[in-house]
Amino acid sequence: MYFETKRSIDRNYIYTQSDENLSFVSHVHNSYEFITVLEGELECSVYYESFILKPGMAMLVLPNHVHGYKTDKYSRSFLCVFSNDYVADFYKETKNGSWGGGNGVYAIFDFTDRGEIELLKNERTNRFLRCAALYGICGRAYDNMAKRADAGNVEELTIKLLYYIQQNYDKVITLKDLANEMGYNYTYLSNMFNKIFGCGFSKFVNTFRSNNAAELLRTTNKSMVQISNACGFESIRSFNEQFKQNYGVTPSDYRAHRSKE
Repeated sequence: MYFETKRSIDRNYIYTQSDENLSFVSHVHNSYEFITVLEGELECSVYYESFILKPGMAMLVLPNHVHGYKTDKYSRSFLCVFSNDYVADFYKETKNGSWGGGNGVYAIFDFTDRGEIELLKNERTNRFLRCAALYGICGRAYDNMAKRADAGNVEELTIKLLYYIQQNYDKVITLKDLANEMGYNYTYLSNMFNKIFGCGFSKFVNTFRSNNAAELLRTTNKSMVQISNACGFESIRSFNEQFKQNYGVTPSDYRAHRSKE
């Protein structure tokens, strides 16, 4: 599970990628995410709901909602992440729920326009044409927005939980401490945490720590002890065990493999 900081604070932000066999863990950010399938089938999840996208179908996920992807056999897809200032009017209307459905989370809709994909992929495309392409996508999504009665509360709670973990994962933290800190009943928070993230608090935090450790292994020459301490693991043994559970290899093997790429 990732909280993507860059895609949550940057303005005038747009990012595109084309993939074969996309699989990406659940993540969340303060940007829109659009994905369309060109070939094969792609399983998309939003919180604890999942859907199969086939060629000619697309999904738009609104900011601050947990989502992820998985390919079982084969898929070819195009993905675009963009900040809300590109579609300011759409953002204002859907955020306030005045579009009619209220509490919008995501939309699944037909999409076959390769021209809009090419406009978004081309780095030379000017901002106005990009805005036009993105508004075209949002326009298709508008009438297909799925809503949840608890979407507003879930979104707020998700952000609170992620920010707390992001700020404290390098320390010893427990769900009981978090419940006291945020003023929630422990049992309620435990149930909601499992619903939102699909796992318990300890597993989520250790996965978060492992993801951050992987980044340090890829981008720094810090020792294993330094990385273990920086990411909040209780010991080197715990670091090795938790990292292997998440990545299938030890931290040392992971670094050695990455250095050869």
